Amino acid sequence: NEVLSFGFNDGPQLNRSRVQNYVNEAEFQIARQVEGPEYQQNLTLPLVAGTYVYPLPTGFVRMQDIGYPAMATRLRPRDIQDFDMSNAQQVMGPPATYTLDQGNLLLFPNPSASTDVLILRYFMIPPALVNDSDVPVLNPNYLHLLVDYALFRAFDAEDDYEAKQNFLTQ
Repeated sequence: NEVLSFGFNDGPQLNRSRVQNYVNEAEFQIARQVEGPEYQQNLTLPLVAGTYVYPLPTGFVRMQDIGYPAMATRLRPRDIQDFDMSNAQQVMGPPATYTLDQGNLLLFPNPSASTDVLILRYFMIPPALVNDSDVPVLNPNYLHLLVDYALFRAFDAEDDYEAKQNFLTQ
């Protein structure tokens, strides 16, 4: 509503649905870039002996860290090319490193204990705003960023570069 109050008409280039998409896009970009506590999630992942590939949680955006409480340590991230050279299927032991590939978490060495767990701390995709009554997950102190982004995109959609430039210089 706040974006449309800047004088935009509900028309073919810009409409309520498109503005809603801009706001969702803005929040997703913030979740990908910012270490905001509102986007953080924790997941306890039970290890299975002999299994080194685990699916990432639904809504996963990026990893913060992986704790290994039984070993009182955190796993170190590793490049996928290095991981491929490690022969993870053959080496067993407590995991010390991880990599992410194609929606999966890969551990090295291959876990040897089924009683241990990992604590995944990760950033999630914020839920999409669908209804006018939906509220963004973003801290209320920063909601103006969503409006600013949506306005920036709305000026582009209307090919109103003069208004966009004027808005940017305010």
